[in-house]
Amino acid sequence: MPRWFTHRRRTDQVDQDWAGKAAEIASAQRARQAALTGQESFVAEVESLLFRLDPIGINFGENTDEYRAEAETITIRLPEAHDERDLARIVYEEFVRWFSASVAGGPERYVTAAHEIWNLRNSG
Repeated sequence: MPRWFTHRRRTDQVDQDWAGKAAEIASAQRARQAALTGQESFVAEVESLLFRLDPIGINFGENTDEYRAEAETITIRLPEAHDERDLARIVYEEFVRWFSASVAGGPERYVTAAHEIWNLRNSG
């Protein structure tokens, strides 16, 4: 079998894998948005505070939507939190889920975010 043919098959498989992953991502995003109907302004506030606190260092000024998915999943899980400690755990878990443990850093990095989200939740 010619080498170019083998390479093309691998490229086709990568393209198919990526198309499947893109569909999975889009589906998850639609599910999050459906679960958050009516909470869009709260999600935007959480997103804004995560961008301001920038726990993993991805705030480059213009990329204000970088923390949207994390804000969405944190908001979805908010009913699990009975106190700030629970919320700090949830925020940390979501950052590990989205970025990996090595990028997320330690749980202490998320205490301030949890405190601010908790206050935001209880002020409305």
